[in-house]
Amino acid sequence: MKALLKTLLIIPASAAGFMAVTAAAYMPFVIATSCKKYDDDCDCLIILGGDIIGAETPSPQLFERMKGAAEYLKKHPDTLAVPCGGCFRKEQKKSEAQIIAEYLVSQGIDSGRITLEDKSETTFQNFDNAMPIIAENTGVKNVKLAFLTSSYHIFRAGAIARICGIENLGKVSVLTPGEAFKRFVREYFCAYQLPIEYFRRKKQK
Repeated sequence: MKALLKTLLIIPASAAGFMAVTAAAYMPFVIATSCKKYDDDCDCLIILGGDIIGAETPSPQLFERMKGAAEYLKKHPDTLAVPCGGCFRKEQKKSEAQIIAEYLVSQGIDSGRITLEDKSETTFQNFDNAMPIIAENTGVKNVKLAFLTSSYHIFRAGAIARICGIENLGKVSVLTPGEAFKRFVREYFCAYQLPIEYFRRKKQK
């Protein structure tokens, strides 16, 4: 009985220790990048999608990305935009990409500068699906790219882009709205997906 109790205590203690070590190794990078203001120049801006509330209401997180994208595109009138994100939630009526695009147009951005990537459900798919769209629409081999996302998401999104085979990708960051602590906690748990997806893709090659 004592041996069983000892084993039962060791398991959660080991898990807690593992989480503490991995969090200490990973989260400083997430926090450090979130504290920086990224505003890199690019020819084409990949706008990462975000949560939709109900049928078509952007979450505070997505709305900050939309505002940041509009501001960036006004400052960079020659930059093209690829809003990303599909329509995959139960009550959702419009894709994330469409909602972003409609906002950009309402803010004076020419619709001719915008091409939707409206099939993806994850950040990995955002990048995977956006790249052929960009290649088809620009016809330029070495087009200068950047992605826009919330500050808390910058580090992991950059890692995802590299796993997707995209190098030298610029960054544009926007503020993380309320409940930022929850977002940073989520980043830790989402990080476990990175090595899994990396090795899965390696295996497929």
